[in-house]
Amino acid sequence: MASLEVRNAVRAAVTTAASPIDVHDLSDYVTLDDCLGEIDSSAVLIQYIASDETVQTIGGAGSNGYEETDSVALHYIVPTGFDSTPTVTTGDSIREDLRGQRLTPEITVESVSPFIDMPSGLYGGAWHAWVSNLFIVRRDCG
Repeated sequence: MASLEVRNAVRAAVTTAASPIDVHDLSDYVTLDDCLGEIDSSAVLIQYIASDETVQTIGGAGSNGYEETDSVALHYIVPTGFDSTPTVTTGDSIREDLRGQRLTPEITVESVSPFIDMPSGLYGGAWHAWVSNLFIVRRDCG
């Protein structure tokens, strides 16, 4: 799981980039249906997918630090049955705002993939979703 520092930084950055769209952390819900039940129009859902931490040598011997890498999915959901152009435009805006951002002195957004279509059946049929993957790096220089 991503560290609390990464989670807090990602949540703040996504909330700013997606404003005024609501943002929900899927870790706070038991099921996807629980989360979808709280959404009226559109939302961005944050899902922490994979994390790793490795020792990194920084400087000379005995000067080790750590590098945490995280993969985070952003699910941008809207009601089905509408033209996709405004949603794709908003998704691109969110992505462009996040990419390359230094969230804290230690945490960087290394890449943000373009949003891709997801089958609406995964989200209960009433929602259409697009998903983007963020690759986050946190460097702790020890």
